[in-house]
Amino acid sequence: MAEQKDEALHVKKQIQVLQDDLAQIKTNNQVIWGLLVQIGNRLQRSSTAIKTAVSSLLDFDIFWDETTQYEFLQAIDSSVNEMADLIVLMTLAFRSQAKTLEIEAEPNSLQEILVSLQTTSNKNGRETKLETYYPSEGEPALVDYQYLSLALTLLIEVIFSEDKDAVKLSIITFKSSDYWHLQIKHINPSIVAIVRHFFEQANDIVTIANQTLPENALKLITACRILYLQNIQLCEKDSALNPTAICLQIPMAVDSPREK
Repeated sequence: MAEQKDEALHVKKQIQVLQDDLAQIKTNNQVIWGLLVQIGNRLQRSSTAIKTAVSSLLDFDIFWDETTQYEFLQAIDSSVNEMADLIVLMTLAFRSQAKTLEIEAEPNSLQEILVSLQTTSNKNGRETKLETYYPSEGEPALVDYQYLSLALTLLIEVIFSEDKDAVKLSIITFKSSDYWHLQIKHINPSIVAIVRHFFEQANDIVTIANQTLPENALKLITACRILYLQNIQLCEKDSALNPTAICLQIPMAVDSPREK
């Protein structure tokens, strides 16, 4: 009789856990849909800006001087770029949440990824510059080249966007026996707290959405999800909890044939 009672209590607890998980999933889905709706509004505004500029250029009753024509073309170019970026972000967000991203972790040079990341980031015309420091040689990382590059790009964009006073951002890499450690330094402490919280409480999407801009929240959620799918986590000893740095622990392809 006692065994049946214990079993019933155990089943009841399992049911409660499942119900709590389902409630959390529903809440997260609502938050993500809310973010997507807000980004959809951004797409609509960009589309309207393009339509307005094109209609003005096609109005044969008005003669626009070269300077005004150039301004219209700039507006079109900027809006098209924004729409393209938002569509890619929305697609990634859907796929990462639906777990349909095709992550293929294989030996890749972390140095090459960082060189590309720095070049791309510093081409965007920001006053804030990204600096990277890494050993010239070392074992490859066990990652998906494309998706690690993408996740780091999204993460850097969030940091730059949320911290308007940032002057410099540094990425420093070093290795232990089985991992590369990638440390992003000179970050606003409030942003560090948000990122760490999301890594440590991956299901708490509500907090992220309430503390960052809609586009940045979706970028951060997607970046962390991509990193998680590659077994990339916060460093076990996160730089003695440095309030202005984030440290990522990246698996190393120890026995790779590409090892130097």
